[in-house]
Amino acid sequence: MSRPVLVEPIGPDGSIRIHPIGTTRSPVRGQQTGGFQDVESSIDLAPEFESYLQGLEQYSHLIVLYWMHEQMIPKATTRPQGHPAAPEVGMFACR
Repeated sequence: MSRPVLVEPIGPDGSIRIHPIGTTRSPVRGQQTGGFQDVESSIDLAPEFESYLQGLEQYSHLIVLYWMHEQMIPKATTRPQGHPAAPEVGMFACR
């Protein structure tokens, strides 16, 4: 069995091509600006990556990188969780 390609080499233009290895599932539909504390989500991992999970139960945390595919409008600044009273901050400061 060949190894799946996770990340291809950086292109001559500096681009990076990624390949998804799974899908997140959540009961949230549409855009939501807050209230995620009690939302339970799951990750459906592609079958060819199941062996990559071996030994994971020994750890307390897992870092998940995700692509916000529904947030396609690029904005440099925003108010965290859409609160009008919150100060406007850079997008990287509120994610």
